[in-house]
Amino acid sequence: MSIIFCGDLVLPYYTNVDYSAVLPFFKNHRTIANFEGSILKDENQIGLYRWNDKFSLYSCPKVLNVLKDLNVEAVSLCNNHVLDYQNDISETVDILKKHNIESWGLKNHDVWKSKLNDKLLFVITFATFSNEHNLSLFSPSKVIEEIKKIRQQNKDSYIVVFPHWGVEKFYYPEPADRSLAHRMIDAGVDLIVGHHPHVIQPIEIYKGKHIFYSLGNFILPQTFYSDKKLVYRQQEVKSEFIVKWDGTNVEIKSLYFDAESNTLYPNLDYDIQQDYELFATEYNWWPYCRLFCSKSSLLDIAFRTRFFANDFGERISWIQRNLFRIIRKTMIRMGIHNPYKDSEI
Repeated sequence: MSIIFCGDLVLPYYTNVDYSAVLPFFKNHRTIANFEGSILKDENQIGLYRWNDKFSLYSCPKVLNVLKDLNVEAVSLCNNHVLDYQNDISETVDILKKHNIESWGLKNHDVWKSKLNDKLLFVITFATFSNEHNLSLFSPSKVIEEIKKIRQQNKDSYIVVFPHWGVEKFYYPEPADRSLAHRMIDAGVDLIVGHHPHVIQPIEIYKGKHIFYSLGNFILPQTFYSDKKLVYRQQEVKSEFIVKWDGTNVEIKSLYFDAESNTLYPNLDYDIQQDYELFATEYNWWPYCRLFCSKSSLLDIAFRTRFFANDFGERISWIQRNLFRIIRKTMIRMGIHNPYKDSEI
């Protein structure tokens, strides 16, 4: 049996998604997804978001039918939207549990333990940029220690990392993420499957192990979330991957999400090999930083990019992003900036 890893999943009120065309991919397989936000039991709660300077994502109870249809066994709650609303997140955990769906990730980082083809399976999740999700500050050193501990105590097991990281709507993984990905594989990880940037990012094979820096979205409709309408202007957001893995073999399925009809279907014309091309060339840290910066805006370089895969680097990033958020809030209050017009989340 294989396990399928998916990107960001959310289903708000007043929204239907047709995913019937991809259901055959999930038949007789187990699924893990990033659950982007909490479940609001009552539609009267959709205006009770915590912050005015960001999109606040959530799901309505109908999302449980989607999770069941796709054989979702567990969801990561470790992301920048899970605490967007004033409701107690334990309600979401309880609702999922009542429907036989496990969840993990609120400790940033957390480990979900299961089995895959008679071997122990450990799936580690974490989220960077803590000031945007109100979880505890992410510690790269603790994750590396956790991986080494698991590998030492369970030599014949599978370890997967399922991180929420990267710069939104940007094709290149952050330098810190790439360095950390290599360190995690050196420590004993078998597969890395990332999410958050909303677009597919390059695939890297390091020491024979696959690194998917970003799968893109999975089911994330472009519609109203409370009083803010989410509209992506990049065509690349429509393309996405799911990854099927049996502990040894990796199989990639390319999907396409039609934002006009909210329909998800296989993308047979997508050239997956193009996403292997960037890291077909070996880049050390400094040459890759130069490449990354050459493609980035000065704003992203100054406030939104993590360069160092250590605890000090995470603290620096925390300061940078808090400064950025203060500036953005001030600009919104002064009427200089409207983030919802640009549809940034």
